[in-house]
Amino acid sequence: MYKVINQLKERNFGHPLSNSEQAVLDYLEKNFKAIPKITVTQLADKSFTSQATVNRACKTLGFFGFSELKFAIAQDIQLMNTVTTRHISRTESILGKVFFEGTQEVVKQILNGNRKVLLFGLGASDISAQYFQRQLLYFGIPTIIIEQEKMLENFKDYILIVISSSGETMRSMQLVKRAKELNMTVLAITKSKSTLTQYCDAAFLHDVPVDKLDGISREQQLHMIIMLNEIIDQIDFELKARKKAV
Repeated sequence: MYKVINQLKERNFGHPLSNSEQAVLDYLEKNFKAIPKITVTQLADKSFTSQATVNRACKTLGFFGFSELKFAIAQDIQLMNTVTTRHISRTESILGKVFFEGTQEVVKQILNGNRKVLLFGLGASDISAQYFQRQLLYFGIPTIIIEQEKMLENFKDYILIVISSSGETMRSMQLVKRAKELNMTVLAITKSKSTLTQYCDAAFLHDVPVDKLDGISREQQLHMIIMLNEIIDQIDFELKARKKAV
């Protein structure tokens, strides 16, 4: 498991950092593989800070000093150079940020009642929606992907499931608000504490941060596919249990 790189990407420290501490962390993240070869003085100079600031940044990351931090970074680099280990570690990190206890209520809402589903997703989430649609159809659950708010009018007796990694897109908000006006059941696969969760009857949540790539926010979908597969597995289990009980 990585000791440093994930912390630098996520920055979830539970307390505010000074601009100078942020500058140290920024330099560490951007020049990660070079850090084991530099001194604390060089890091302070290159980040335009002081050695005292570097030491505070080290403590924020959970290390007593720069020497201990460098050793941990060297271990991270060794793991990163092993492709299989890198992907396993990344997946483990994602799994740890998915709240799997939310699966049961979503599955219950899908299987009870009319068992008819509308799906909505934008961008990369639209691809996840197409995958989910195919799986639900295998179970004999009528499932339609919608693209526009006005399409809701013709499917008022369906359940609406919104797939949104961020839970903050304007179109998703507008769609969900309209669905609630029509008294539709609204479910979501989305980020915890997002605006979308305020309008849902049930939600399966994650806390995976936005993936940053050279200043660009990249909407990753690995966690969303993992979550959808969990719902699919639970539906399969529940339907088989009901069949045996008949």
